Amino acid sequence: MIRKQILLFIFPLLLIPATVFSQSGAEFYNQGIDLLYNKNKPKEALDLFYKANSLEPNVWSRPFMVGYTLKSYLQNPEAALPYLEKSWDLNSEADELPFKETIVCLENLRKLDEAISRNLKAQANLRSLNKIPSTWFTENLAWLYFSKGDTNKALQYAPEGSWIRDQLSPKIISIDWNVQLTKLLSSWNIKDGNKLRLTIPIDRPYQKLISAELTSDLANLKTTRIAKRGNQFFEIEKSQSEEWPETIQLKFKVEQNLKSMTSRPAKLKAARAGDENYAWASENRDGLFALEDPEFIAKVNQITANGRTLGEKADLALSYLRSHYTYGERVSGDSVKEWLDQGTGDCGYFTYIAIGMLRALKIPVRGLYGIGPWADPAPALPHSILEIYDASKNQWFPHDPQSEQLFGVINTSYIPFTAGNPKQDAAVLSEDGVWEIDSVWFFWNGSGSDTISFGVQNTGNRIASRSLKLESTKKAPDYIKKVQSGGPPPTK
Repeated sequence: MIRKQILLFIFPLLLIPATVFSQSGAEFYNQGIDLLYNKNKPKEALDLFYKANSLEPNVWSRPFMVGYTLKSYLQNPEAALPYLEKSWDLNSEADELPFKETIVCLENLRKLDEAISRNLKAQANLRSLNKIPSTWFTENLAWLYFSKGDTNKALQYAPEGSWIRDQLSPKIISIDWNVQLTKLLSSWNIKDGNKLRLTIPIDRPYQKLISAELTSDLANLKTTRIAKRGNQFFEIEKSQSEEWPETIQLKFKVEQNLKSMTSRPAKLKAARAGDENYAWASENRDGLFALEDPEFIAKVNQITANGRTLGEKADLALSYLRSHYTYGERVSGDSVKEWLDQGTGDCGYFTYIAIGMLRALKIPVRGLYGIGPWADPAPALPHSILEIYDASKNQWFPHDPQSEQLFGVINTSYIPFTAGNPKQDAAVLSEDGVWEIDSVWFFWNGSGSDTISFGVQNTGNRIASRSLKLESTKKAPDYIKKVQSGGPPPTK
């Protein structure tokens, strides 16, 4: 009798469905949220979000958290995108989160045109449900256009008070500079002669030199403005009987207006012998740019093989450089191919390698040295970027090869001083026997440690970046480099 009762007790348990004891999608989802936000275990949380999504595939939050975890925590936007797009499609209540994260994911994948299209679609969806889109969408739209280099569209969409509008508003930039002339001429062993030419900021489509002044304590020092090779120079001349002054004072005022720069160049074309810009596409600097190295040329051709136009090939070359080269210590090597193979270097290395890659495609390109405030408070630091020639507009346009943003986007408070010469020498003995010197090299070689003030103002006197003037009693900051360490040594 006892045995029969036990069997009757067990039998009903066998009839209970197994699903009664399994977890629901909501339970997996909540456990995943706890692991992600409270315990910082994204991989474990992702497994639970996958389970929640498989059990409740029609609830937008389930694929959303899969995509969000992949994108934001595990840095895998490519795998995240399908899940975020699915959450977008399921988002019947028009929550902004699936819209925003899908757009950001496309941006991370550099699919900027798709991100722009999605942004506009999201705003339309929200308005159709009588919801006012948050300002995030207009700010993001402005940022996406800014990232493309389309500064006119960026300014069109940027709301008042936004970072983009602040960056693209016309700026007046003033630079006061005490150049330690004797020190530098002595270190470069070019003290002889009674004439020198120093580069000053040159007029570009986005830049206008308002005023330039050079003064010193040498009463008879003569100054003349000279334009040549796409540069402007101060020519300074002393009498034969006098010594060069220890210090000269340079004062510049420049209007910078990046909104005049449009999107990427429309019609890049290869340069041919006889073109006025051919030297900027062919100068090999005694092998430095590796233009006669068959392995380097083959590598560039392989990297850019999928480009349908020369502009697309330039984009592929620069994108490859950014993704395969990191900012760091300078390395040894006799050519840009050796530098690229070693994978690390400073802004000058980025610039020189990019020059080699673009010249391998026969694109006219030149390096720039300039000064800009890169932090707040803002030390005025030298930095190297590119200018690429756009034949469709007959103009040179700027590009920072370190930046993930594409053509035409640079720091808007950066002032390029010189396009140098096709060999990229810091000092060149001209055909008339006068040394022509890149002024920024004076900064690289120690003249910037306590002698420069750099101020930026937006139109309307709104301060965009602080001025800096270090007291002469302070120790030189770490960013001031040793003599001739800022790039290739000048020609002697």
